[in-house]
Amino acid sequence: MFDQEALLEYLSSPEGINKIIVGIILVAAINAIFINYSVRSTYGAIKKEREKLKIQQAKIDKLSPK
Repeated sequence: MFDQEALLEYLSSPEGINKIIVGIILVAAINAIFINYSVRSTYGAIKKEREKLKIQQAKIDKLSPK
């Protein structure tokens, strides 16, 4: 399949190390994007739900004032 010795030699060279570092940076950037999306969508849903509850509570208060 692949010559493992040649592959290891390439990855040990400065050019190979640069490719490894670029790969790690790309994976980290993709993970950061997914984490950011997940957090925004979760907190966005919570914020919308909180607004709905405030509106609902305002309607209840309007119908039965204290």
